[in-house]
Amino acid sequence: MSSDSNVANLREVENLDPALVEQYLREHPNFLRHRAELLTDLELPHGDAGAVSLVERQVSLLRERNIEMRNRLASLSHTAQHNDRLFEGTRALSLELMDHTDIAGVASSFTRGVKKQFKVDLCAFKWLPAGADRLGVEPATDAECAVVEPMLRRHRALSGVLRAEEMKALFGVDKEGSAAVAPLVSEGSVIGLIAVGNEDPHRYQSDDGTLFLEYLADVIVRLPAVRG
Repeated sequence: MSSDSNVANLREVENLDPALVEQYLREHPNFLRHRAELLTDLELPHGDAGAVSLVERQVSLLRERNIEMRNRLASLSHTAQHNDRLFEGTRALSLELMDHTDIAGVASSFTRGVKKQFKVDLCAFKWLPAGADRLGVEPATDAECAVVEPMLRRHRALSGVLRAEEMKALFGVDKEGSAAVAPLVSEGSVIGLIAVGNEDPHRYQSDDGTLFLEYLADVIVRLPAVRG
């Protein structure tokens, strides 16, 4: 090979993008396994004067990933256990509600059952005028309706921080807090609502699921005492 060719090859090596070398090695992790002699020409840290060998670094990374995976599995397990408790509580409360044949006992049974099954601090069950008139029950006050009806205009459950006036309308607590609220929707109209809350503004977050509360709302509006 001529000297000119050697010079050209040397320039190509010097101009080689390190990122491309790194990418190639990542895509071919066994590259050095079949070129053991190349290791003698490489400068690798090997634990001298505070340096960390490649093996030690790899073990460290694997250990970190193992810890991260354990934490993720523990989080998933905790979530699964929490959902199991929610399911069992929802099932028990649903069966209790189904035992009522009169409308008068539905609201009190719900609030009592929620506090018993889910250990919540605040609970609310309110009939709105659209349902109270048809069912012959006492509706929420005009002041309460003025606050809560706009919250349910989309006929969807919600969860998150509530202003002091919203907490007062729902739970009688005149301070900022948080809650999960589900509408009772019958024949396209919101006839009432159910809610669980806490004086801690961070207890119920906007990204918290409301599946179990929505399920209870669906059960309530399908009770014979409510359907009429």
